[in-house]
Parts: sequence; C-alpha cells; structure tokens
Amino acid sequence: MKHLEMESILTIDSRSYHLFGNTNLPGIFALQDHHYGYDKDFRNELLEKLESRQHTILTHFVVDEKIKKNYPHLHFKFSADMQDKINLRHFINYKKQPQINYKNFICSFNGSPHIGRQLLTSILYNQGLFNSEYCTKNFRKSKDEILGHLNYLDLTEDEVELYDKFFNTKEMFEHTVYSFSYTRYEHDKNIYNLESKLTQSFVNIISESMSTSYYPFVTEKFLYSVVTRGLFVCYAQLGWHAHLEKYYGFKLYDKIFDYSFDSIDNPVKRLVKLIEMISKFSRLSLDDLRDLYSLLEKDTIEFNYDHYYSGDYLKHLAQFDGL
Repeated sequence: MKHLEMESILTIDSRSYHLFGNTNLPGIFALQDHHYGYDKDFRNELLEKLESRQHTILTHFVVDEKIKKNYPHLHFKFSADMQDKINLRHFINYKKQPQINYKNFICSFNGSPHIGRQLLTSILYNQGLFNSEYCTKNFRKSKDEILGHLNYLDLTEDEVELYDKFFNTKEMFEHTVYSFSYTRYEHDKNIYNLESKLTQSFVNIISESMSTSYYPFVTEKFLYSVVTRGLFVCYAQLGWHAHLEKYYGFKLYDKIFDYSFDSIDNPVKRLVKLIEMISKFSRLSLDDLRDLYSLLEKDTIEFNYDHYYSGDYLKHLAQFDGL
C-alpha cells in the first residue's frame, strides 16, 4: 500500500491487493488497477471482503449500477483526474507524424500472461494471423494450460469441445517468447519502439487487462493506435467499445468494423466472433486495406487524434466525475 501525496488518501493497487482483507481500511480510500475483474453477476472478490462496513472508494474507471446494486454499503466515486494520471496522459508529448505504410495485416502486443492474452495469442497463431515481426507474446504457456481455461469460462462441455479447436497451437509456439524492445509501464518510451509496427499494420488487436472479466476496464493501450493514427479493435470485457465511446468520447471505426462481438457476454465466444470479423479483411490486398483506411475511416481517425491532443477526452470524461 502507498499514500497519494497530494490527497493523503490511502491507495491500493494490484501490488497490494493481497492486503485487502485488512479490517483497518479507512472509510475512504482509492482502489486502482483491474480489481481482479468482475464475474458475470458483476461481483468482485476484493469488494466481497468488505462485508457490510461503509466505505467510499475512489476509482479510475466509471462504476455503474450493475456493480453498485451488489454493494449498497459502498459509495463509489469516479475520478477522471486519477484515470488521466494513471492511464491516459502518457502520450501527450508524443507529437510525431509517422506515415502510414502498410506492410502487415495485424499487430498485437501481449505482455503479462492474463488468461485473455493466452487465448488471444493462441487463436491468432491458430488462424495464421500471428506475425512474430509484429506481434508479441512475452510468456510461455502450454496448450494444456491454455485449453484448461475453457473449462472455467462458462462454456458447456460441448462448447468446450467445439471452441478448443480454435486455440490448438504447436509446442514450438507455446514455449517460445516473442518479443521486441519493450519496457513494462514506460509507455512514453514504448511508443517510439512500437510506432513502426503500428503504422505498418492495418489493425492493432489490443489485449486489454483482464479481458475475460465482465465489466469494462480501459487502460492506455488503445491510445498507441490513436496517437499513430491507426485502426484498433480490442479484445476486452463485455461492452468495452461502447463504454469507451460513451464515457471517453472516442469514436468507433464502424464504417469498417462490425462491433457486434462487443455485446457477447461470454469471453471465449466474444473473442472468436472478433477474430471471425477481422479475418475477412486478411483476404484483401494491402492496396485495398489502404483504401478502406483512407476512404472510409480517415475522418474518424483524425477525430480521435484531435480528441486526445486537444484534451477533449478529459473534458468528456470529467462529466462523470463523482459517479
């Protein structure tokens, strides 16, 4: 645990979640990071430990009624400034104008081995979409470990037997780390290391933290594409894209992409639908992909770029302060 110097409020992040059962928690504290995610009933293992004691919890993502009704003794208070400091302002000083020059279809950067990243990298490889010059997998996980997750992600036995076909990989892939210049958490430096991967790829498939959770959690990852004027879709929680549009004010690339996957509650089925949607573009030539970018989504790309660098994203987010 640590204290915020400016506000003198106790802050608990993922490094100190193991202390969360402490009965001496103050009446008000800040809870950061992913909270280990939320289950399909929008319950959370950390919040369950608070029992019925009254607390005010400062968060850096908006908590809506789906969660609040489960914890009537807790008062959640969203802080746009906290979210900006933790996740959003890393790229403010990145003002380069890199040129879009497609040489590749998909890039995807996968750091710590959350279950969702294990599934995403496996299905990309299985479908022939994992290009190790543009995609990373900074972990080793066996096929048995990865397929074992399917048994705990609300699938029937028949569905497990069906969907595991999408995640079968070769032993070589399972036990190989694919990486390039990367320093965890140093996003202001990583953007320079990754800009060529981003601008040379048609779409960035983002692996959001705790993507198998059932409540949206927005980090800085989508901004790598926004500031390099690229396209992205995110393997994230249920309703993540709609949440980004509503609370952050960024526009979706819905002239090209079908976001129906975003409303599929099961995380495995949501991922398979996302990859199915993206895969149809793999059959197009690079020239065709450039046309889709420049003719259909250029205005949205420029809007999102300006929305970030003008600071309008923070003004939009600040409307929800205190919720």
